[in-house]
Amino acid sequence: MENTAGPLAMAGVAGHPAPAGAGDDVSPTLKALRRSEARYRRLFEAAQDGILLLNAQTAQIEDVNPFLVKLLGYSHEEFLGKKLWEIGCFKDTAISKEAFAELQERHYIRYENMPLRTEDGRVISVEFVSNLYDCEGVSVIQCNIRDNTKRHLAELSLQASARALQLLSESNQALLGSATEDLLLAEFCRIAVETGGYRLACVGVGDSGPDKCVRMIAHYGREDGFVAFAHTDWGNTKPGNGPTGRALRTAEVQFSEDIAADGSMALWRTEALARGFRSAIALPFALPDGKAACLTLYGAAPDTWSSPERKLLQEIASDLAFGIAALRTEVSRAEYQRSLRQSLEQIIEVVAATVEERDSYTAGHQRRVAGLCVRLGTELGLDTERIHGLRLAAMIHDLGKISIPSEILVKPRALSPVEFELIKQHPQTGFDIVKGVTFPWPIAQVILQHHERLDGSGYPQGLKADAILLESRILAVADIVEAMSSHRPYRAARGVEAALREITAQRGITLDAQVVDACERIFRERGYAIED
Repeated sequence: MENTAGPLAMAGVAGHPAPAGAGDDVSPTLKALRRSEARYRRLFEAAQDGILLLNAQTAQIEDVNPFLVKLLGYSHEEFLGKKLWEIGCFKDTAISKEAFAELQERHYIRYENMPLRTEDGRVISVEFVSNLYDCEGVSVIQCNIRDNTKRHLAELSLQASARALQLLSESNQALLGSATEDLLLAEFCRIAVETGGYRLACVGVGDSGPDKCVRMIAHYGREDGFVAFAHTDWGNTKPGNGPTGRALRTAEVQFSEDIAADGSMALWRTEALARGFRSAIALPFALPDGKAACLTLYGAAPDTWSSPERKLLQEIASDLAFGIAALRTEVSRAEYQRSLRQSLEQIIEVVAATVEERDSYTAGHQRRVAGLCVRLGTELGLDTERIHGLRLAAMIHDLGKISIPSEILVKPRALSPVEFELIKQHPQTGFDIVKGVTFPWPIAQVILQHHERLDGSGYPQGLKADAILLESRILAVADIVEAMSSHRPYRAARGVEAALREITAQRGITLDAQVVDACERIFRERGYAIED
């Protein structure tokens, strides 16, 4: 009888073991092989990552595990015998074909964010790692597929939050520097386009007449007549059901994630797409005279704004309202700056939360380090304002890790020299993200220097002694103590006592002696404990 099993099953990679009791007189070697096959099958079927087994010559799928079947929604039978790019879930056929060719040549590929489409049409992001290897004379391709949609969305949210932070900072400078309302509105629109990356920004006011027309009073970007064409109102009408009209009517943020597919944008779709507008978000705010106004931003790509990003953008619109009120009512400069400072602090809190959402293994690290920094600053006699700035810097000191692949951050073994060099770049990356943001404290410099050491052995600049800010020296000690006291993917928590021994050994050598002494006091004499 002809053997119809695929080469992978024949090689014992994915084949089912013989039934119990069959061939009880088989050799010990064959029994060991069957036990090995049974163990592999259990691992294959119980794995919490997707696994595909392919024929290395034809790219035909010879087996798929239950996790991937459930993740993508296709049946086991729909996978079998098909080539990788013949399955609907592999959204980008060209990438799949290129990946297979690269696999045959290099025997290994990896994609961090490969898009797959589920049977019900959803697009998810996966980490896709494939190896080609020999199994008893048969070339085997094993594809491991991990759903990283949550991490991917967190990374996008972090990037958007960092961009919004820069946008807010520049907007605040515009608020302080604009002498007239017209200049303020024009500058806000310019910053939204040049810093925020939007293609068009415009500000409209809802007239109170019976027609409820929306009067555009400022715009910047690739307009090309769109503002004149896209007349709208804020009544419950077809022209009033676009994002701008809805935002003015409801006083809530409205958006069009994909103009090409959004029915509410039908009146303006052709003209919007012709100018490269693919998404829109409308941010309402109130003017001092009670009229409703709206800042509308048009993006160059379909977008799904995360809740934190919407909050940040709404904060910008609120600041615009505050700035107009200040110009009209001569609000005191002190109150004005207090409001702007509060906005920046709220942004930092959002960015910090987004950083930790990306890396679940170190969730809470920045928050715990910030708490320890505050206690150390108090012990060292720093004034309240300086301690406040230190806390904010500590809340986002690892912001630069956005540039480091997540698999390196959570790698459960020692890093290679190349990987460690990547890690060493994160203070500079964090500095680059916030250096253009105007704070009352040296937050960017504190972030940049938090891995510097007194003897010059730190990074990225190799600074020594007093060239390192005191805030950075405090943050360095707090960072070490918290990290050693907490669990990491590559080791168990070592505890506070081990951490204190470590910083004591480096007292006056790489770490500031006064800060180390203060840290020992608050734990040993004051009863301080690191808390979530």
